[in-house]
Amino acid sequence: MNETYHVAGVRERDWTRVLNVALAALLAGVLAFSSAQTVRLNEANARNNAVVQKAFYETCELTEGMSVNFRKLLVAGETGQMQALLNETALQTQGALSNLALLPLGQETVSATLKFINQAGDFASALSVRLGNGGELTEADYTTLQSLSERAAAFSVSMGRLLERYERGEAVFDAAEDGPTGKESLYPITGPATDYPVLLYDGPFSDGRADGEFKGLAGLVEVTEQQARQALTAFVGPQATEVTFTGESAIPVDCYEYALRLGDYQLSAGVTKAGGEVLYILSDSEIEAVNLADRQAVDAARAFLLARGFGEMEMSYYSRFGGIMTVNFAAVQNGVVLYPDLIKVQVSMADGAVVGLEAANYLMNHVPRTLEIPALTEQDAIARIGGALSPVSARLCVIPEGAGDEYLCYEVTATSGQDTFLVYIDAVSGVERKLMQVISGENGALVM
Repeated sequence: MNETYHVAGVRERDWTRVLNVALAALLAGVLAFSSAQTVRLNEANARNNAVVQKAFYETCELTEGMSVNFRKLLVAGETGQMQALLNETALQTQGALSNLALLPLGQETVSATLKFINQAGDFASALSVRLGNGGELTEADYTTLQSLSERAAAFSVSMGRLLERYERGEAVFDAAEDGPTGKESLYPITGPATDYPVLLYDGPFSDGRADGEFKGLAGLVEVTEQQARQALTAFVGPQATEVTFTGESAIPVDCYEYALRLGDYQLSAGVTKAGGEVLYILSDSEIEAVNLADRQAVDAARAFLLARGFGEMEMSYYSRFGGIMTVNFAAVQNGVVLYPDLIKVQVSMADGAVVGLEAANYLMNHVPRTLEIPALTEQDAIARIGGALSPVSARLCVIPEGAGDEYLCYEVTATSGQDTFLVYIDAVSGVERKLMQVISGENGALVM
């Protein structure tokens, strides 16, 4: 009996051990499955958040564009320009509607916004068709455009405020159940429109022309890495230290890449293999201190270019974000501003050091021009701007258009009420080629 009891006890303990092992394995499996599910859920949430964020930012950008275009339409003086603005506005409304559909909001919640954007798009399309068929805008049309302009501007400003809260980390979309009253945290999307311009400024024609051909580098001899390093050191100045070669790149043109220090600033830079020209300089340092006035920073940027042989340059516009001032300059030939030949200089507002440079447009386009003789006088050009505008000044310039075209134009600065516009009248044909609005902000002048 004792032996039988001993054997049974052993078996019982064995089964207990087996059961414990099985339970442990099952628990481990459950935990692994749960962990995998959590990872997949987190990945899905991250993807969804990325979609929502992209849709929100694009909605803000598109509604800002609508607002600016409606303001331009009130002062545009040529049918072709008006039709182009109307077509662009119609496309912007379509994009805004598509992005709003991706936000985690019910149809009823955003019904007022959808209705407004739909109406704006339909009106823009109808006017474009009428102009294309030889018709004209009536007084009633201008009244409607004025109303749309005011509503779009108010909506855009409110969207900007909502965006600021979103960027501060507020969970604005968690309040979607609050309903379409216009009083909840998602106003203005869920209510009537009410005030923003999130305009990233770079100045007129800051995108220049990017057809891939660097005319300013044509025929230049290819330099070695050592020669490029020497050129960079000479360009930045005697304070440049720890200049280290980090590799090569081919975007947008073949370059040697470097890391370097300039006093307290850590910089990266690219030097073209053709000719050893500095293509860009970027600061990797945070700059918050502001010890200079805007004019001092602009003067520092101008002096930097002059000391490096860039010749006559016209300051276009500037913007200031944090402790960095970005100044746009355009080359000048015989008194004519060459907008395709833009170069951007970044200055530290802490001490006036030049910590950034973007010369792609300049190197791509800067060659001597054979300038046409204007068929129009300055007064002829001024007479061709829209009747709602009051001219302030005019000057000759060359502007880019399309893949490779350039046109000699009069840049007419004009106002309408508190708004400032730039109208580009072709100096040969008299056609209004471009209309831009200048918006003054606390960080500088914004141009769209």
